[in-house]
Amino acid sequence: MADQLSQDLASLKIDRDPPARGRGRPRSYGWIVTLLVIVAIVGIAVFVVYPRIAARLTTPEVRVGEVVLTSPAQASVQLTATGYVIAETFAKVAAKVPGRIAEIFVEEGKHVDKDQPVARLEDVDFKSALAASRAKAAAARAKIAIAKGQLGEVKLSIDRETPLVEKGVTAKATLDDLAARATSLQANVRSAEAEALAADADVQALQTQLGSYVITSPIAGTVVEKLVRVGEGVSPGFGTPGVLEVVDMNSLLVEVDVPESRLSQIREKLPCEIVLDAYPSTRLGASVKEIGRRINRSKATVPVKVQFDDAPDKRLIKAGADEGKPMTILPEMAARVSFLSEKLDPKSLEVPPKLVVPKPAIVQRNGHDVVFVFDEGTVRQISVELGPEWAGGRELKTNIPDKTKVVLDPPGDLVDGAKVKEKK
Repeated sequence: MADQLSQDLASLKIDRDPPARGRGRPRSYGWIVTLLVIVAIVGIAVFVVYPRIAARLTTPEVRVGEVVLTSPAQASVQLTATGYVIAETFAKVAAKVPGRIAEIFVEEGKHVDKDQPVARLEDVDFKSALAASRAKAAAARAKIAIAKGQLGEVKLSIDRETPLVEKGVTAKATLDDLAARATSLQANVRSAEAEALAADADVQALQTQLGSYVITSPIAGTVVEKLVRVGEGVSPGFGTPGVLEVVDMNSLLVEVDVPESRLSQIREKLPCEIVLDAYPSTRLGASVKEIGRRINRSKATVPVKVQFDDAPDKRLIKAGADEGKPMTILPEMAARVSFLSEKLDPKSLEVPPKLVVPKPAIVQRNGHDVVFVFDEGTVRQISVELGPEWAGGRELKTNIPDKTKVVLDPPGDLVDGAKVKEKK
């Protein structure tokens, strides 16, 4: 019995020798890779595809319109275009010579006259060179005085020797020597005068170049921007292109892009109306000044320049707390131009533009007129005060910005903060 038990225990020992190559089946990890791919597909479906499908199935679609700022002259408007205020006369005041800014004499917003100094370059080294050139010119003029003095002495000796030679008291050779010396001294005088002229020309050239170290404005206007600071280097050929930007505010006009297909409706001196985004309650009379001679092929538009009818001091704010104050019109301001079929009566320009909301956007909620503003997929309910019908809609007395999107024909169950999407 003990022998049998010993044999059974011996048969239970662990075989630590690795299996021989080629024996048994190799391990396979394919099922793990397949499982990971299935999990990834399911994850994408759950977290990416399903939310999009659910959003399309659950988020309602709505039609969207816009609040529009409409001119009282809408009946005579042929075309409306948007653009920007530009200056017809402007300059980037630059240095004529390379150097480093030593001083800037003007501040932004200040008026400068034509040829008024606005800045100065460092010129200490140049002034030293000019002083040395002036010293050389003075030395050249001193040489002229010395040469003329020597020539005068010789001429005086000639005058004294001539009668003595004629009387035979002095030999003629002495007079001949004096005459030869006088001729040489005359040549010295001419040489000194030429050197002095050359030195004066050098001084004049350096003085002219020194004037280039003072930078002046080529036009009269307002300084709108400083392009450099004191200590910065400038150069007419490379680096910073200028020192200051000066704009003639009396030359401001509006440039808009008119579609090529509508160009036939535009002609020079055609009456217009300008409304600046900065002053939406003020209408300004204008007219077409110039039609561009080049078409923007990518946009199929033509640039058109429109000039203001009134002088700058006559452009006044016509509504709001600043009514009656001068308008501050600056380059790059956004503007909307309406091209009119006939010139407006100046009195009609006193009537401000009106905000108009489409009729389908107006609904009743709790006895109040409201509109739903569409803002990046979310709606906001706003109570509004309405005026009479105007230009196919209702006048909006509540201050809502122009071009604000509003929901048209909002459903009865639409509430503030609801998620919607615009119907294309």
